[in-house]
Amino acid sequence: MLSKDFIVDILLISTEKINNKSKSFLIDLGINKIHYFKLSKLFCYYRSFLTLFTDQPLQSRYFFNSKAIDWLKTRAPLYQAIYFHTIRLGGYLASLKANKTCPQTKLIMGFNDAISLNYQAASRKASGAWKIIYKIETERIKNYELDMLNCADDFSIVAQRDYNHLRNNWLKHKAPENFPEIHIIRNGIDDELFKYNYAPNNKNLVFMGNLLYPPNRQGLKIFLKNIWPLILKVHPETKFTIIGKGGYQYFYNYKNIKTLGYVEKPYELLIKQSLFISPENFGAGVSTKSLVAMSLTMPVVANADNAIGIDGVKDGENICLINYIDYKKDADKIINALNNENYCKRIGLSGKQLVQKLYSRKNNYPDFKNLFNA
Repeated sequence: MLSKDFIVDILLISTEKINNKSKSFLIDLGINKIHYFKLSKLFCYYRSFLTLFTDQPLQSRYFFNSKAIDWLKTRAPLYQAIYFHTIRLGGYLASLKANKTCPQTKLIMGFNDAISLNYQAASRKASGAWKIIYKIETERIKNYELDMLNCADDFSIVAQRDYNHLRNNWLKHKAPENFPEIHIIRNGIDDELFKYNYAPNNKNLVFMGNLLYPPNRQGLKIFLKNIWPLILKVHPETKFTIIGKGGYQYFYNYKNIKTLGYVEKPYELLIKQSLFISPENFGAGVSTKSLVAMSLTMPVVANADNAIGIDGVKDGENICLINYIDYKKDADKIINALNNENYCKRIGLSGKQLVQKLYSRKNNYPDFKNLFNA
């Protein structure tokens, strides 16, 4: 949508190669030029290790590249605005601010969510090496988010909950009158998705998400270990389809599970399942996967800790909430939904109406567009 109003270039900084298919996809979106810096994963790990002995977040150093910084300093004055997507690119923002070579260029920090809020919950609920990483990162990121609020000219964030978290953290350390304006700009769901309608032909469940992302993976593990067996006792014919990277390597050995990996256009498949499961029990921002499913008129079953970021959700009205406190009660809610097609259709339709009203791309784009104007 931005490409209709601006000439848009994109700078990609990644440890992965960008293939021709990805380039074509971005060009089809209207991107003018694609600039790309590939990072050595080994060197990123090394740089992050050294960061252990500082007060900087590991992830900000992980993505830091001196060649990309030099390129950005040279090119920055050519742009009306530069949008930095998440604090992982905070080092680039801070370098430009300190360099003072582009005083006319508007520097925007897109927080997306408050990462420190995510890590705060994750440090309590994650396991293994990730639990240690989250504990190290939580306080560092809280301080780093404050630093970013002193660097950029404008800011965006996707949810009221995350806005409140940043503001509360600011008030613990700084004067309230100096708190910068942060625009709450909700995730814009593709308006084309509203054309799809729920048409189940089974009593099956489906999940869609990146399972290399710890909150998704851990939440699904809890669900499959504690709730899924209780559902199968009542509905032994029920299947659970898992869509997304990493599904097979983690979940191939569970009963009645089908792992598909990444599916480019999964919507026709999704609407034929009875319930969409959004199982992660920690995180910040907004569960985009839930919004996508709701936009398709699908009834969504979500962990309450994760769904709280979606404005306007109400259990039994436009979503079905579970909590991982009483697994039997969680399973019963899902079983009752599987047995009640009218209930599923009702919460699916209400969920779609909620997303159309608050999260459609066309409704949220004007606020996003205004960020880029001087």
